Amino acid sequence: MITVRVSKTDPAATSSLGKAVREHRYAGADLHLRVAPGEYVEPLVIGVRGRVVVTPDEGAGTVTVVATGETNVFNVHEGGTLELHGISVRSTSEEYPPLYVQKDARLKAVDCVFTAPRRVNVVGARAEVVGCRFEDSGLLWDGSEGSVSECYFAGAVIAVQGRCSPKISGTVFTGAHDDWHTLYVADASPEFTDCALVDGGGVYVRDRARAEFTDLRVTGSYDWPVRVYERSRATFTRMVVEGARKEDTDAFFVHGDSEATLNDCEITDATRTGVAIEGGKLTVEGLTVDGTATDAVLVDGGQADVTDLRCTRIGKAALLIADGARVTVSGMSVAESGVEERGAIASVRSRFEVSDLRVSRWHGPMAIVVGGRGYFEDIVGHDVGSGIHSREDATLTVRGMVLRDAREDGLNILDGTEVQLHQADLSDCGEDAVYVQGGHVTVRSSTLSGSGERGIRVGEGGVAALEDTSIRDGRGDGVMVEEGGRVRLVRCTVTGNDEEGLWAADSSSVYLEETTFSGNRGGDANQGGNGDRAAARVAGTGATRPDEGGTAAQESGDATVRDRARPLETLLAELEGLVGLDRVKKEVRALVNIQTVSAKRMEAGFPPLNVSRHLVLSGPSGSGRATVARLYGEILRSLGLLSQGQFVTASRDDLVADRGVGSAQRTADLVERARGGVLFVAEAYALSRGDGSGQEAVDTLSGLMEELRDEVVVVLSGPTNGMRALLEANPELRARVARTVEFEGYSPEQLGGIFEGMAEERGYTLGEGARDLLLRHFRGRIAEGSFGHGREARAVFEEVLRVQAERITAGGYQTVADLTRIRTDDLEGVVAEGPATPTEAVDGVRVNALLASLDGLVGLGEVKRQVKGLTDLLCRARSEGDRRPAARHLVFLGPPGTGKGTVARLYGELLAAVGVLPRGHVVEASPGSLVGPPGQRGPGRVALRTRELFERARGGLLLLSDAEVLNRDFTGGRGVGQEVVDTLLRLMEEHRDEVVVVVSGRARETTGFLADHPGLAARLSRTLEFSSYDREELADIFVGMAERADLLVPEATRRALSELVGADARGLAEGGGHRVRALFEAGLTMQARRIEAAALSGESPGVDELRTLLPEDLPDAGPGLGE
Repeated sequence: MITVRVSKTDPAATSSLGKAVREHRYAGADLHLRVAPGEYVEPLVIGVRGRVVVTPDEGAGTVTVVATGETNVFNVHEGGTLELHGISVRSTSEEYPPLYVQKDARLKAVDCVFTAPRRVNVVGARAEVVGCRFEDSGLLWDGSEGSVSECYFAGAVIAVQGRCSPKISGTVFTGAHDDWHTLYVADASPEFTDCALVDGGGVYVRDRARAEFTDLRVTGSYDWPVRVYERSRATFTRMVVEGARKEDTDAFFVHGDSEATLNDCEITDATRTGVAIEGGKLTVEGLTVDGTATDAVLVDGGQADVTDLRCTRIGKAALLIADGARVTVSGMSVAESGVEERGAIASVRSRFEVSDLRVSRWHGPMAIVVGGRGYFEDIVGHDVGSGIHSREDATLTVRGMVLRDAREDGLNILDGTEVQLHQADLSDCGEDAVYVQGGHVTVRSSTLSGSGERGIRVGEGGVAALEDTSIRDGRGDGVMVEEGGRVRLVRCTVTGNDEEGLWAADSSSVYLEETTFSGNRGGDANQGGNGDRAAARVAGTGATRPDEGGTAAQESGDATVRDRARPLETLLAELEGLVGLDRVKKEVRALVNIQTVSAKRMEAGFPPLNVSRHLVLSGPSGSGRATVARLYGEILRSLGLLSQGQFVTASRDDLVADRGVGSAQRTADLVERARGGVLFVAEAYALSRGDGSGQEAVDTLSGLMEELRDEVVVVLSGPTNGMRALLEANPELRARVARTVEFEGYSPEQLGGIFEGMAEERGYTLGEGARDLLLRHFRGRIAEGSFGHGREARAVFEEVLRVQAERITAGGYQTVADLTRIRTDDLEGVVAEGPATPTEAVDGVRVNALLASLDGLVGLGEVKRQVKGLTDLLCRARSEGDRRPAARHLVFLGPPGTGKGTVARLYGELLAAVGVLPRGHVVEASPGSLVGPPGQRGPGRVALRTRELFERARGGLLLLSDAEVLNRDFTGGRGVGQEVVDTLLRLMEEHRDEVVVVVSGRARETTGFLADHPGLAARLSRTLEFSSYDREELADIFVGMAERADLLVPEATRRALSELVGADARGLAEGGGHRVRALFEAGLTMQARRIEAAALSGESPGVDELRTLLPEDLPDAGPGLGE
């Protein structure tokens, strides 16, 4: 290395850095520039092609290098290395960065200062930046490796983009930049450690970035403090976000398909929400949120797993779950709410599990649940507005709830909500401990004490069942049953209340069994009588409290809290009135006939027929399975074969335990709840998922179906193939079922009939042309393959009513009849005007072009023949008027690189050209993309990921590659791969006309995989076997790649290629097309090197030489060929 002195005053030294670098005598030499103090104005860029080290003679800060024009100060070219020590670099150029480090160059900057309107650019290089200061702009780190440490950015930013993984540590950012985010990450994987953003901008992670932040502090931000967007993943450990200054801003925001993990983080004084995710995924292992204008954590349509969440001084909800989100919480404390009476937890039409919850000093309820499903375990509330409010058909299970000093109700249950309360202690509530109106509550093994009003109050339409529960020491009635309310008390005690033990209105219904009333100051049932059982309130009797006696029970023995059964004739007429379903009606009538005979035998004193009443209803969703199940239950009750007639709906989530009570207990609880009525298990096939919990539920259910065969009816419902697989795998369950009733999708005419029926029920009529427009819409929708169930008719009807209401409100009517007439203009914009009659939609030109592309593939003779045969079959079906010929799910077997993906793409396009699929695009799903990384495989996550990929494939083809890998044991349990298959089967059934599935993999392994999953195998109509390429075919693939790249392969090169392929024929055959492509790309690299060497030697290659692959461009043969 040559040392060169640079000085503005020493005549023996070089006067500028640029002159020293450009000096001819130093050409090609490494230089060490020792620079005297001063400011050096450089009129030309200082270009660095070798190694240049710049150091000041008298220490850092004594040398400044300035560019005068529109140029860089330093430009480090490919292969060059620049080291700057203690140098200040300044530029005024609005176009050029002060320092530009090009691809494959190197930079080391220590104790330097960079001041410029443009950022320092490090592009595709390697750099080490230590102890530097950046002013006004900052640093653009693009596709580069290296590190930034102990730096200071004043009004400056750092942007990390491109696929790189630098390490940034010990760095401080102050102030904000007008144009750029302070800390920006895009499509990169950096690690940030011990960094701080103070009184400035924020962190923005986007474009599939993978970033890790440790000990990050963001204070006083004038921007969104932290955002994660566009399928990115970011992990934050010990992050602190505090004192944001931008109004109405989330402190931490995750959007779309992105994922974020928070470990031991703190958020303080957010101007809106502390943490918000919108459709993304959030994992929390320790988070403190102290002070928010609105919610502490918002999960809007996304997914969250939260452990150890601490919330204080919250403006609205501590946890808000909305729009179908799925949330699991373990360990959460909430204290000090704002003045608004919001729920500490609020869930709107979502699903959640919360355990170990502590709420205190809170103005509103502990929880508000609107629709959806929830599970609470081990929750404690003290000094709160109320306990849990639920409404709008929510389903809740609460275990281990302790509530003290609530100002209003303990539980408030409205509007069709069903609540299971176990092992609860609700004491000193300001109003009722439990209030239910229009909902259903079951209370077991609990204590309701010291209430300001009633222990339990049952309003109109409310149903309450209490077992082994104490209601005591309240300041009102122990139990109040208002008009239209129903209550059932079994083994309960009602004592020490200030008013009556039980007050029941005339039209209420009460059933009492082994229940004791004592010491109630307004009166109770235990007043020194003879101890006999006394009649309690039954609907329509005149008393308002129990008669004398030690315990009370209903004399009739009818333990019902339900309404009176409807007449059999009415129910059968309602069954016949259902649109379509002719085969279903016939099956149900046959069952009813058998059960009718059985009932008459019982009336005549003969034993009933030993015929099972349990059913399987199979078919597509939206085809009326639940409606028929309800009618079946009511018919059995009208025949006297069911005592109560309640209809309890359950899914896998209700039967199978993720935590807490085991699957057997959950299943037994649900069967007990349905005792006397019907237990309807929706999507029952999901119970076959293979982690053991589902099987435990199936086994328990099978036993109870036999044990309680005369007391409860179980109806299992789900798609045809899924239910078939469930019964085949569980012969004991199959033996309990009377028969399987198969439902079919509705025709366009039947869907029109459903629409007209709903209109008629509400007093509407269809105007001229409306019915024809509806039928064209339904025909078009079915032709698209985008739906096939009755829910479409309901959705269209409800939207039409909204449009009609807007028209009428705007004055669009003249007569009273117009108020109930649905016109064609009410349908416009709601329905799509499809074809009036089925039409031919085969694109013959496109089909021929695609088949020609198929013929052009190398080899694959048998595969081509089968694909052509399938295409001919589909074309014939379309020409014969079948608008939806069955789309063919396939299996592709063969080694990697044999063209399976290429054929799949052509097959998808052919299906679209034939008219079977609307788009024909291909979405490839690997086991890794479906299962996800370890730690992201919790309950429901794998199914959600599978559904997301399936949704992307809607209208096209889903290619499941390497499917056999799903049989492996994944971290997260053996059932992970099974969950993928189960979800896929369900989606294939629900969207059977919208997606074609191709399962692809090696022959032996994939065959074994399908043998393990017969339900999936049954759906795959044909297997195509892809053979390995022979020597000539491999050479043809290489030549084809060259021709598509506009390259020439002369005869000499073809001979050399043939010899090369022969030398490694087995290795190339095993790797298939992938290995040949690697060989081809190696040839391109060698050709480029040959041409570059010729150019450096003074030769000037012509166009033909640039396009020609020569024998010497082929790599040597050997086991590493092409790798």
